[in-house]
Amino acid sequence: MAKLLTIFCLLLMSPFAWSAEPKVPLPAAVKTAAPDLHLLGAGHLNWLFFSVYNAALWISGDQYTPTQTFALGIDYARSFSSHELVKTSLKEMRRLDDLDAAQLAKFRTDLQHAFPDVKSGDQIVGLCMPGKYTAFYYNGVLHSKIDDPQFCPDFFAIWLSPHTQVPGLRKKLLDLHE
Repeated sequence: MAKLLTIFCLLLMSPFAWSAEPKVPLPAAVKTAAPDLHLLGAGHLNWLFFSVYNAALWISGDQYTPTQTFALGIDYARSFSSHELVKTSLKEMRRLDDLDAAQLAKFRTDLQHAFPDVKSGDQIVGLCMPGKYTAFYYNGVLHSKIDDPQFCPDFFAIWLSPHTQVPGLRKKLLDLHE
């Protein structure tokens, strides 16, 4: 029995055990808003032994650039309250960019409107129209639109900045083979 358990653990730790790219669909409403998007990369986030979410990045050009339209989708494997999503997002945005109190307060209000409570199986897709707005789709339906050009780069840096807390996921989203 101990030998079987050891083999199982080794298989779980194998790089091949988690190498399959997760399937995160792009909602039809996002395709309509940005028809030239195509999948760049996808990955999975675990925290300790818990599955948290699958994520995918769709871009409009040949490679990711924050000045071109892109969308980041998250399919949740766990439930989170709106409060938890907002709190975690603001904490990371503050860590990555020295935002002043007024900007943080505005982003807090924007995020409170953007994020509903989520449960396992729910999806949120953020569509960035650089220099214009960021739209959030909840389970395929437009849920919120933020008309602040600074919001997009500050928010999506959570996953796409070289200083992200999730560098392995960033590599998969950006399809980097470093």
